[in-house]
Amino acid sequence: MVLTFEHLQSCFESGRIIQVFETLLQSFQKTILTAYKSKFAQFVMFYACSLDPENCGKMFANVLVNIFMSSVNPEWRMSAVAYLASYLARAKFVPVSLVAATLESVVNWCFLYCQNQDGDINPKAHKVFYAGCQATMYVLCFRMRQMLAVPRVKSQLLLMHIEDILGHPLKPLQVCLPSIVEEFLRLAKANHVFSLPQSFVDYGLLESEHSRAFGGMERLDMFFPFDPCLLRKCDRYIRPNYVYWSMVRSTYDEDEGEGTSDEDVDEVYAGREGINIRDDGSGRSYDGETSDADEFDYSLDKMSITPRDSSHKFGGRMQRFVQMPSKIRPSTSPESL
Repeated sequence: MVLTFEHLQSCFESGRIIQVFETLLQSFQKTILTAYKSKFAQFVMFYACSLDPENCGKMFANVLVNIFMSSVNPEWRMSAVAYLASYLARAKFVPVSLVAATLESVVNWCFLYCQNQDGDINPKAHKVFYAGCQATMYVLCFRMRQMLAVPRVKSQLLLMHIEDILGHPLKPLQVCLPSIVEEFLRLAKANHVFSLPQSFVDYGLLESEHSRAFGGMERLDMFFPFDPCLLRKCDRYIRPNYVYWSMVRSTYDEDEGEGTSDEDVDEVYAGREGINIRDDGSGRSYDGETSDADEFDYSLDKMSITPRDSSHKFGGRMQRFVQMPSKIRPSTSPESL
């Protein structure tokens, strides 16, 4: 990965990054997009986009939008919109104007889909639609405040049909991941946007068999490919261009003084094969030992893009979690593989 990043840097310096990126993009569509929850390779695209946001960054977003709206393969479409949401949320170099324009394309597709549907909630039949709704809410969790701070973009956002699609009888708020839905609703309420029926704001009603079933066996709804990259040597390439949730600082936390700060929580998550992974930003290696690389001192990340299940067995009892985890979940957890 580091050698690839260095090569891309040299291509950028020699003025060849666009040609190289076009080749990378073709490879991405054939091998990475169609792979089941790719772990690290997608960050090659992320870094290449960061070198030339005006050209490569826009091209990547446009390709993902086109795949979501026009591909014949529903799984590829769900994967594309997951990549798109993760990219728009995490890429610091993507301007808010591009975020708004891209998000509007997704929302418009979802709105037109709603107009052609008169049925009720059905996660299996409408999974591409639900993936689009979840992507929309996820991006807004990260970008809402930034979008509302720019008058022109704020007007654009408020004119989108977000309320119409979320209030449709297909009931996306009951199908999408409860952690993302709750965070979105909290932010919408704190910023006084998107008027929704009170029943939708009742967080206790969000968890359902639909949200647990959405995505089927592959659970693509839980796949957000630009989770924080835990490859230590790659950190210096990704970090300067990356948005961590701790940077966002939710409006309701600031204005109401609620929530838990990054420093207040020290949770231990059970990793793959029973290994306990402590994600406290200390730069520990995957086996729990302390890394001696000071530059890999990750700041605590309050919101994971791959939220854990809303129920978890701990100490022999089932406990419900209906809000964003307090810290990132390492990519060694089963849902990120």
